[in-house]
Parts: sequence; C-alpha cells; structure tokens
Amino acid sequence: MSGWKPQRPNGADVTFFLCDDAKCGPGSKVSYRLYPPNTTMTIEQFRASQEQTIKLLDRRVPGQTTTILGVDGDKGTGVPRVFRVRRLKVAPDGTREYQVSGVLFGVKGSASLISSADSEKGSTTNFAQFAVPVLVLLGLPPRQ
Repeated sequence: MSGWKPQRPNGADVTFFLCDDAKCGPGSKVSYRLYPPNTTMTIEQFRASQEQTIKLLDRRVPGQTTTILGVDGDKGTGVPRVFRVRRLKVAPDGTREYQVSGVLFGVKGSASLISSADSEKGSTTNFAQFAVPVLVLLGLPPRQ
C-alpha cells in the first residue's frame, strides 16, 4: 500500500506498518496479528474486554489516560464480521493519539488490527484501508 513501510519487530508474530507519507499521516502506525478461527466472541464480550484493556494500558504508563470514544460491530456470529473500538490516549505530556482497535473474523481465521494516528479521522481511515485486505486474507465465505 502506498505510503506504508513494513517494519519487523524483534521476533514478534505481528505484521507492522509505519506511514511516511502525507496520504496516511506521517508517524501513523497499523499492525495486525493473525489467529485461528474464532466465531464465538460477541460484541458484548468485545466491549467488556476493551474496558479491561484500557485499564491495563493506563497502568503501564503512569499519568496516561485512555478513553473509549465508541464501540461498534456486527451482531451475531457469522463471518465475515468486524468489531471496533475507537480510543483516545493522552500521554502524561499531553500528546494525543487516536486508536482504532478491532477484531476481524473470517472463514480461515481471525485477526486483531490496530491503527494509531494523531487524528481520529486518520486512525479510522487507516484502519479501514487495512481491514479489507486482512479480511480477504482471513477468507471470505463462498457466495451463495
């Protein structure tokens, strides 16, 4: 994808990209991790897990505050489906980072996808840009 440079974290099984172009917002990050198929998680379970996640994120960095701006997703257990949470992370120095974190479900597997940018629009746009190819990678159901 244009403007994105693949990064290789040490020994991680995460695929990570860093933006170096005005189109995606220099310094923006997107990463995803693939998992085996999972069709049992519900939007309610995802929402509850996000409440726990922000508590853990804020405990790691004293003075940081993370706020959930919204949670949305497909109802049911069919595939493909996507759950997303939009968050605002404010660092102790006042720096703001907008994040969209989601779980994507396909026939062949599931994935976590996280997009971070200095604007809410940027994080949302970048998440959407990567969600489509990740869903294709996870396998779309055959047409009926």
